[in-house]
Amino acid sequence: DLSVLREHREVWSTTTKESKSLLKSSGGSTTLPSSSKEQNLLVGYKYSTGSTHNLGLSTTIVGGTVLIIFVTVWISSLVSPALLYLSIHHQQGYLAAAIIFATTCAYLPWEKGTVSKYATAVIRCNPLYYKNCTSLFQTASSLPYEPENPRTKNKTKPNFYAVHPHGAFCLGWSILFSSPKMTSVRFCFSPALYMSPFFRLWSRLCGNPGRADKPSMVKYMKRKENVALPPGGFEEATLTSKHHDRVYIKKRVGFVKLALQHGYDIVPVYCFGENATYSNVQGAWKLRLKMNSFGIPAILTFGAWFLPLLPKRSKYGLYVVCGDALKLPTIENPTREEVKVWHDKYMAALVKVFEDHKCDAYGEEEGKTKKLELW
Repeated sequence: DLSVLREHREVWSTTTKESKSLLKSSGGSTTLPSSSKEQNLLVGYKYSTGSTHNLGLSTTIVGGTVLIIFVTVWISSLVSPALLYLSIHHQQGYLAAAIIFATTCAYLPWEKGTVSKYATAVIRCNPLYYKNCTSLFQTASSLPYEPENPRTKNKTKPNFYAVHPHGAFCLGWSILFSSPKMTSVRFCFSPALYMSPFFRLWSRLCGNPGRADKPSMVKYMKRKENVALPPGGFEEATLTSKHHDRVYIKKRVGFVKLALQHGYDIVPVYCFGENATYSNVQGAWKLRLKMNSFGIPAILTFGAWFLPLLPKRSKYGLYVVCGDALKLPTIENPTREEVKVWHDKYMAALVKVFEDHKCDAYGEEEGKTKKLELW
């Protein structure tokens, strides 16, 4: 969208000599081959900033500014009732009017237009803050189901994107939320967060948000929308560690049941480098996870030394991988055993995504030592 993003590019990777020669003969074009046999040779779509080292300090500042806005909106939304009360109590009329106006806009129905177009262009600058940032859709099945898109014309079922890890502020999630390839996906946020006016308004301007409660999820899935959810929730955020890759998934089976009931494929998504963006105090897991069960965040985190709200610019950057879609049957009333079978298959698919890409994300030597912890 912007000239500074010119390093973003499409790369259809290949795994056989036949497919490599096919791309060579086409001059590296990303146009899909016509035959189904040739189409099966294409194994991934890559959207990357490459290294931002040569783009200069101003580019980093632009990306950092966008991230600060994102995090500030996130936090201020949760305390917006208190802000409104204080502004009225201290007779700050302009501030109170601004909060009321933003709240009204957040809840009124409206169509996206010029303001939304520019807001989306701005939010898509956030990858420029990191040393490098890559989104990888491993196969055509990883892309959202869109009947009019030739790359997904062979798909018959929508995708359920299960995004890990949650991290402190879901930065990998935000990369996907603002991705041009994910505009048809309904990103489901915590009901408390989505109901807060500032965040609701921001997310409606920049993407396709929704609520992560069961009635709303069922409504979206009955309409056969592609949906995205971070299943690990507050618990996965609490467990964040810069030294360990952790996901909270063993007890999270509800999304698998919904996918079985409504005829969805599940795409396991892992964001390498998410855990390195913020430091988090470790320990006291039993108490902190218990707090999470009551909907209370229990993360004690800080980012860059000069501005703790800003994430650290780790050497890894962010490497977001959308794996192969796990193809599920449609079972209107799945048994507990059937849900467990497919939940186990999902966990295995998530681990496979991690193992297949950890060396690309962390480097060959360090990647070999990394293991994904399932909590």
